[in-house]
Amino acid sequence: MKKIVVLPSFERSFNKLSAQEKKLTTESLKRFNFMLVSKKIFVGLGFKKINHDKYELRVNIRLRVIIKSEKDAYYLVLVGRHDEVRKYLRNYR
Repeated sequence: MKKIVVLPSFERSFNKLSAQEKKLTTESLKRFNFMLVSKKIFVGLGFKKINHDKYELRVNIRLRVIIKSEKDAYYLVLVGRHDEVRKYLRNYR
């Protein structure tokens, strides 16, 4: 099973969120972890592939978590709004 690794860029973006956004992000990440452990995909999770090695996890209508997949791990890269996600994807395709 792949492990989940939190990158410093994720921590920085997470720390900028409001308390409510942090709570919602944490709950989404718990559901993501449960999905990995149980190997079941949940419809409402909002987990989808963006490009060959990056995925998006929907926290709510505005917030997204960017996850980079490698053979042994999922890297939590960024949590942010659409414009922050687009900026990241432009720079790191």
